Amino acid sequence: MKRFLFTLSIIISFTILGACSPDSRDEGSKVKTTYEPQKPVIVNEDGYRIARGATRVQDMSVNFDPQTKSMSLRGKIEFLSTKGGVVESRNLDLSGILSADGFINLQNHRRDHPTNDTVRIAAKATCLSEEGTCHSSFIDIYIYAEGIVYHHQIESHQEVKEDEKSSDAGKDKEEKKDQKEETQGDDEDGLESEGGADEVEGEPGQYIGSVKEDIESLLNVIPEAPKKEEPKKEEPKKEEPKKGEPKKEEPKTGTPPKKDEPKREEPKKEEPKREEPKKDEPKKEEPKAETPAKSEIKKVSQAIGPVNNGRLENAANMLSYEQNHQPTGFHIIRPQRLTHFATNEMAYIISQMGKLTQQQIPGYQLSVGDISREAGGKLGSHKSHQNGLDADVAFYFNNKSFQGYFASAVAVDKPHANWMLEQQWKLFKSVVDTQLVDRIFIHKVLKKALCDLAIKNDELHRDRNDGLAQETLRRLIPDADHHNHFHIRVKCSSAQVRCRQMAEPAQGSGCF
Repeated sequence: MKRFLFTLSIIISFTILGACSPDSRDEGSKVKTTYEPQKPVIVNEDGYRIARGATRVQDMSVNFDPQTKSMSLRGKIEFLSTKGGVVESRNLDLSGILSADGFINLQNHRRDHPTNDTVRIAAKATCLSEEGTCHSSFIDIYIYAEGIVYHHQIESHQEVKEDEKSSDAGKDKEEKKDQKEETQGDDEDGLESEGGADEVEGEPGQYIGSVKEDIESLLNVIPEAPKKEEPKKEEPKKEEPKKGEPKKEEPKTGTPPKKDEPKREEPKKEEPKREEPKKDEPKKEEPKAETPAKSEIKKVSQAIGPVNNGRLENAANMLSYEQNHQPTGFHIIRPQRLTHFATNEMAYIISQMGKLTQQQIPGYQLSVGDISREAGGKLGSHKSHQNGLDADVAFYFNNKSFQGYFASAVAVDKPHANWMLEQQWKLFKSVVDTQLVDRIFIHKVLKKALCDLAIKNDELHRDRNDGLAQETLRRLIPDADHHNHFHIRVKCSSAQVRCRQMAEPAQGSGCF
């Protein structure tokens, strides 16, 4: 009993220390843990057992050398052994070279590294810097021990020295500043957010990264779970009829195969060989299949960083989409603002909302306002809309005089009489059902009306915490500024490897 209490005290104390990991700094780097779980959690992901919240870093420093394009990671990492409850410590001295794709695989290249250590450690830096360097990055640190992968993520921001900046980089920055001034200029008031300050609700979580691929490539660990399941399916091969074979049935089964063998040797049907033109047909089809695959790769968008401090690459132009795919069911209402750029995921959600609008209300166009700038970044007085994951969209009204702009759907302390409650509810459920939506900000009066409708339709119950209605209402965040439009935010997808996901909204519908 005493031993159990001692082990438990170690786990609790380590958890408390892990949740308060201090930042460490050196001359050229700033390092911090990007997410701080309250307690160690082990999850099964694609055959791997991954532990998060069971690690802590100390005296960590990151240094990127722009001349050699190399990075070094030094410090100490501690992890809580899941078997013995003992805190183990390892010194880190990892290094690597920047790849053309903006990643750095960090390995231990020291000759004095102990070869008898059964614990494997490696890391991967994902560069966030706009200049194509790695002064700003997040780093995934992986430890493999006793069949478990310990994952710890840190964020590094290294100050760029003046002598490291090339003249070309300086010119590029000046040109970007000039472009911003041209788009903002005297029309700064016109870039104020539509309907409020657009507060960013919730805390940022971890960067998406490429954890699954990293574990296999960096640690050379292959998941074992799928291999164990396969032999179970091969059990039916043990056919019981074999027991009956020795019962005088041997001559019956033995004779036919001899006669069948010559029958199977019927190579006379060589007609398909003469049909040579069939071989030529697939050859013509191969290049057709390869072409779209290459174009799709080039068009993959990248939401970089969090929604309130990020940027956007390879953005989808929703104005061009609207013009080239009429009718779309949606309309960019202020194209002169140049804020109609999105990630592929947001582009998909907007196009789906347009299609549903056409189905529900023929002839109606859903009004879409600010999304992001083409390269992302700060947008007027918005606190988000910086990486293509956010969009402002007008509510449904059955009065044409309220359509085409952002009209308020709240009349004092109740929904406006012309607000289309049921159609709005169907739209929200439809987009949440895609599992791509992170949050939707609306006024508290409107959310209450949607709660009442869900209860009336027998879709929501006080004693239940599941179903599409509950999940939709959970992601509807009440906010006083969103009375004349709703603000929809999509999640970072696995394709957005440099994207930082917001923490999940609280459980529960918020209706009771």
